[in-house]
Amino acid sequence: MVKWKLGTTLLIVLIILTYLTSQLKQQLHDLTLFNREHPVTVLVFIHIQKTAGSTFERSIVRRLNFDSQPSCRCPTMPKQNQANRPAIKLRCDCSRNNEPWLISRFSVGWLCGVHADWITYHRCLPTKMNFDYGLNQRKFLYATLLREPVSRFISEYLHNLRGATWLSERLPCHRAQQLRHQNSCWKNTNLTDFIRCPFNSAINRQTRMLSSLIRSCQSPSFTYSDLIDLSSAKRNLESMEFFGLTEHLHLSQRLFEQTSYCKLFRICSFQFYLEQDVRNYQTNDYLEKILTSVERTHLQQINSDDMELYDFAKKLFFQRTCQILGIACS
Repeated sequence: MVKWKLGTTLLIVLIILTYLTSQLKQQLHDLTLFNREHPVTVLVFIHIQKTAGSTFERSIVRRLNFDSQPSCRCPTMPKQNQANRPAIKLRCDCSRNNEPWLISRFSVGWLCGVHADWITYHRCLPTKMNFDYGLNQRKFLYATLLREPVSRFISEYLHNLRGATWLSERLPCHRAQQLRHQNSCWKNTNLTDFIRCPFNSAINRQTRMLSSLIRSCQSPSFTYSDLIDLSSAKRNLESMEFFGLTEHLHLSQRLFEQTSYCKLFRICSFQFYLEQDVRNYQTNDYLEKILTSVERTHLQQINSDDMELYDFAKKLFFQRTCQILGIACS
């Protein structure tokens, strides 16, 4: 009698567990199907050094509105600390449905390493986001800013002279990372020595950070040029939801407002528009008063990939400007 009751109880429990398991599988299937059909859309800003990326990102997190609501909730500083504002790095809460809609140094910080590039983000983000914010189907849209290559290179050179080397940036190849740390020829040097640095990541930086093809990564003959692939950089730039030009920040912001991503939030508008950064007197003075025509030509030659990428970007940028903003173009 006892055995019969125990057997009946176990059978009932088994039936219940089977039912619950089937229901759970169905719910997981429905959830997975829903996530595939309605993936979470995340905007990823690839911050290329010395392209006014910080200025533009601050504008997104502090000055962008969705309808009448701010895009991000940014902490306010006590009045006594306002004088020290440039030295204070505060992150803004740019979340939607409990996870960030924007991957930026001013929203989630350097989530995939300092100044992560195209390859690094593609390798890192899916796993990192699932670990930090839970399993989900996500669609990553990319954005960036580009700058005239000679101006950008000189700006980075002057920045390095002030001691900022970005040695902690995560390169997409271990061999490249090793070479980067072995060659500390940055401070207290002239432009010629800076250019000749055995592993100068300032050369063709924009093309390198947008490339998606690496050659000979583990080879002893690996060189810096193996990180650079102009064709893939052009394709990746063209596929981006948004990219802007440092020399045309006002138009860049207007284009950003019209992206399909921005329209997910209905009306999308900046509180004010950025203009070209005329405060960077040091770079402008160097370009106008110190840099010779021979040096400029040399910089254009060694940054030939960036020069070609920038020419491609300019044509595409104004093509989009005319098409999206309805501006008459010749």
